[in-house]
Formats: sequence, structure tokens, C-alpha cells
Amino acid sequence: MNKSLISLLTTLLLFSCNAPKVDIAIVNGLVIKNADIVSPLSQDVSSNNFIVLDGDSIAYIGQQEPHVKGTFTTLDAKGKFIIPGLIDSHVHITGTDALSEEEEIQNPEIVAHYKNQLPKSYLYFGYTTIIDLGTAHPDRLQDFLEAEIKPDLFYVGGGAVIGNGYGLTNWSDEVPNFIYQENEAYPIPEEYQKENHTPKAVAKRVGESGAIALKTYYEPGFDPTIPSFPTPTFELMADIKKEAHRNNLTLVVHGNSLEAHDFLGQANVDVIAHGLWNWGKYSLGDSLTIPKEIQKVLDTEIENQVGYMPTLQVINGLKILTNASFLNSPELDHVLPQDLITYYKEHSETMYANIFGDAPKEIIETNFTRISDQGKINLMYMYKNGGNILFGTDSPSSPTYGNPPGYNGYLEMMEMADAGLPLNKILSMATIENAKAFRLDDKYGSVEEGKRANLLVLNKNPLLDITAYNDISHVIINGKPINRETLSAAGRKD
Repeated sequence: MNKSLISLLTTLLLFSCNAPKVDIAIVNGLVIKNADIVSPLSQDVSSNNFIVLDGDSIAYIGQQEPHVKGTFTTLDAKGKFIIPGLIDSHVHITGTDALSEEEEIQNPEIVAHYKNQLPKSYLYFGYTTIIDLGTAHPDRLQDFLEAEIKPDLFYVGGGAVIGNGYGLTNWSDEVPNFIYQENEAYPIPEEYQKENHTPKAVAKRVGESGAIALKTYYEPGFDPTIPSFPTPTFELMADIKKEAHRNNLTLVVHGNSLEAHDFLGQANVDVIAHGLWNWGKYSLGDSLTIPKEIQKVLDTEIENQVGYMPTLQVINGLKILTNASFLNSPELDHVLPQDLITYYKEHSETMYANIFGDAPKEIIETNFTRISDQGKINLMYMYKNGGNILFGTDSPSSPTYGNPPGYNGYLEMMEMADAGLPLNKILSMATIENAKAFRLDDKYGSVEEGKRANLLVLNKNPLLDITAYNDISHVIINGKPINRETLSAAGRKD
């Protein structure tokens, strides 16, 4: 090697060693070093980064060590993986999981313990952002919002129900945002003025309430022995969508049946809040082939890029009632207070009977396994054909102990992986794709400068191992690092 080349290399080496550091001025923050960042956008790993958090925002990301001015602490993430905090876009937080209003009144101490733990339970499994899909009144969220440690919470204008339709249990101001349908067969009480219950009026109220989405329903009902609930027309749904978008709201519609998905796919709504696991007169045979009638409906949703929430755990949560051994799962100790777990164990048979009557558990288990398989095969069809799949759990979906907060999201991910969904897709669905669907991607869904400092520090790479989501070192919420074990309902384990 000649002297001139050696001199050049020496100069370059000295320059790189003495290159000025990036100056970052912060008020109060966190510096993460040796960070391997897993991106849901590029779906790869960027190694050995520095991440500087200033308050609740990401101020700097880079492999060049910054010179940080201000007050900060340091977290060494060597050997760990950084991902954006997870987003569950379908939860319900205003009640106590699986307890009726009467049971809540009878057990105030259990309710208090549950509400105190609830925000921590979502964080324990990495859900730093959740979207409540059923609350008409923001004041019902107050207990959750007043918690010292909690995920970022958004909500939709629940109660935008078709007059006399599913989801409207009584005529009172408790559910003010019902939508009048002119061809409604049932009479609407005279005290309600039609002009206050048009899609335009309802969407305006929902938008002004601070909601990020408007939710309505296409649900004819579940009991064939009683008349069907009213459902919207195509014209009305088109009007609802127009007014939702006028108010910068995502239109989310409840629906899980073949009839509902057929209608909603053609109506080109933004998001369907459930998977198509109710196939009506069709069923999954031994060949595991989707009937052409089901495929046709899914194809329409794929073509229109309608957001599709598989909500696989809705079915599994009900099936779990056939086997109370689920209540011995050690993971429940982290997300539920012990007195609530004890209550479930003491009332497990009653909870089963309240939903399934005296139906044999073996038959219920078999039928719900088939329905679950239908949901999973639909999920894979949507994935393989370019469907717009979003992550939401519907926690809790019904009066069952099978959908515990936080843990239910992990179980949903496990089911998706079991169905064959690639791990990179699961990551993107639960982060950036959810953020885009609900117009939150300016601040959420990826690890980028300027975005919200909601991050997870994992002990495993989630692109290689689904159990990484149950192997969390730290949860960083709004820039503040929290050791995962301190979030457990069982307390710190030394």
C-alpha cells in the first residue's frame, strides 16, 4: 500500500473519529442507546441507533451519537429490539369485564380494583394506544383518563345507531346520536325532532365531541324467532359516510354476518369492526375451502380496500366458557385483580348458562371451533389477496372471562400467527396500518422523529418470534420508561 493511500485512510479515520456530534437540546427526556429499531414500514431492523426522546416526542434517531443538552436519563437497549407501541383499535373500557351492571353494583370493591388495573393491563402487553369503539359520552371514560399511568385513549361516537336498531336499548338521552331512517317501520317517539337525527347533525355532534371516528351498525339481530332489527339502506349509509368524512371522521360499522359484510363491502365503508365469521347457511367443510358466496363478498371488500378487523378472539372468548381451566392461566394474574379471577371461578357455570343455556359444552366447543376456523381462513384469504386488514380485539366482546384486557390482544396475535399470517404483517397491522386507518399516522404507528414517544423495548425480535409480544423489557409511554413488571396486577416480581 503506497504512502499517499495510507495517509488518506488515516485522515479519513481521524476525521470520522473526531466528527462533531449532533447537538440536541431537550427539556426533560430519555436517551436510548444501542437501539435495534424494527420498522413496520420497511419491515427490517436498523441496528445500533441512538433515540432521543424530548417529553412525549421523538427528537432524534440516528447511528451518530448525539450531544444532548438538557435533563435526561439513559436506557441501554443493547441486545433488545425497539418497536412503536401497539394500537388496539377495538376495545370497550367503560364496564367491568364480563360483569353485568347489577353485578357491578353488588361488587363495588372488585369493580374498583379492576378499574385501577385496567390501564396498566393494556400497557403490560404493549398497547400504548387504544380506541374505544362504543362510548357515546366521553364522560364515561373519565375514570380511565384520570389514571396516572395509562395508554393514549381515543374514542368514536358510539350510539350513531339506526333508529330502533341494534345498539339502541332504550329511548333516552343516554343514546343521543341515533340516526332517523325515513322508511323506518317502527315508530320513533315524537319528542325527537328529525332534523337533530340526520347523518349531518349526528356526524357534526360526534366530530365536535372530540371523537376520531363515527360508529354505526348493520346488525339485523341474532335471534331468528323475533323480528329483525332495522338496518340502513345504501342511500343512508352513503350519506353517513359523506358526513363522517366531512367532519374528518373514519366511518366504522359493526357487522359480522354474511349479509352485513355483503352490504358493507358494496357500501365501501371505511372499516368493518368484525371479521366475517358468521357464514349463515354456509359452513367450512373438510376440504377447508371457502364457499364461492363467501369469496365473492371478501373480494368486494378487497377491491374497495375496506378495513377488515378479523376479531378472532370474539369467538374464542365465547368458546373458553366451555372450559374454566382458562382461569388458571398465569397471564391472568398480570392483567386482572385476584378477587375478580376468584369471582369468575365461582360463577363460571352460571356465566356459561347465561349465554348457552343447557346446551352441552362439547357441542358448543365443536361449533365454535368451526366458526373460529372460518374466521382464520377468511383472514388468510384477505391477506393473500391484498385485503386491508386492521388489528382490533373487541375487548371485552361479550359477558365472558375469555377476553381479558391486554392479554386478549396477545391471544389475538397468537391466533393470527397460528392461522399462518406472517409476523411482519401482524406488526404492521397493530401499528402503522391501524394509525393510517384512523388518521393517527402523523403521530403514531412508527418510530420516526417528530412522532409520539410511545415505544416498546422487546427482548426478542417480533419479526422472528410471536412470543416477543409477551417478552417486553420496558414500555415507554409518552417518553417515560416503565419496567413491565411494575404494570402487573400481581405486583413486582423480584
